[in-house]
Amino acid sequence: MLSSDRPQANKCIDIPKSLSLCYGIQYTTMRLPNLLDHETIDEVIEQSTAWQSLVQLHCNPNTQLFLCSLFAPVCLPKVEKPIKPCRSLCEEVQNNCEDRMRSYGFPWPEMLRCDKFEDNDMCIKPFAAHTTSRVNHACKSCAQASTFENILDNFCRVTTVVRARLRPHNDTHVLVKKAKTFKGTANDRKRLMQDRLMRISDLSDTTCTCPIAKGNFLIMANDTDKGDLVAKLIMHWKHDTAFKNAIRKFRTVNCNTLGREIRESVLRQTYKRTTYN
Repeated sequence: MLSSDRPQANKCIDIPKSLSLCYGIQYTTMRLPNLLDHETIDEVIEQSTAWQSLVQLHCNPNTQLFLCSLFAPVCLPKVEKPIKPCRSLCEEVQNNCEDRMRSYGFPWPEMLRCDKFEDNDMCIKPFAAHTTSRVNHACKSCAQASTFENILDNFCRVTTVVRARLRPHNDTHVLVKKAKTFKGTANDRKRLMQDRLMRISDLSDTTCTCPIAKGNFLIMANDTDKGDLVAKLIMHWKHDTAFKNAIRKFRTVNCNTLGREIRESVLRQTYKRTTYN
């Protein structure tokens, strides 16, 4: 049951920096108790921390907004009833993130059931999707977030991972050159020692673009039944801490326990922020 379904004394408080999941979101004050029956800010912080790992996966651009509408619902002094997330917001996040959660052994939880919410004029709506033309939009593979969590998540969901240079071939393919293999079968390694064509997007998206610059790229891709290589992540080689840590982790990561490792990584980051800030 949502806390809003029973009468309680409500109050508005500033969202503290220690509430890492929601600090810096588009509003600054939150309501207590929240929509998950958490009555103190310490309880909110404790219960919300593990959910940062879902945000870091970047499975949907509205994940943080949805979670914060529950953990730290916006507080408007002249509005007595809590402002809940719209059902459409919940369903959008669930549709994009549920499979990712389930692959790591975490079902979509009861407390996030979308039929608890309605679509009305007072609910928290998802950010509007880009309304620009689909022509010349960035391919999903080329717009991946460079977080530790997202890189490892993609690593575990593809068949081939390489460091390579790329050369444009046509509107839908690039040429993979001078590849160093991080993941793949012996046949993959042999084939990738040679130049190989790769689709930059799924077959369903034929109009996206992926600017190719000089230098090395991290490439994650899947082989189709026909032997084609289809990109899932194309990222210019970086030198920041999160990227380097993810690359080092390739040698030891256990994809069967990745969900736990991602949560532990987020908890360590949160501890560092709260300790040294």
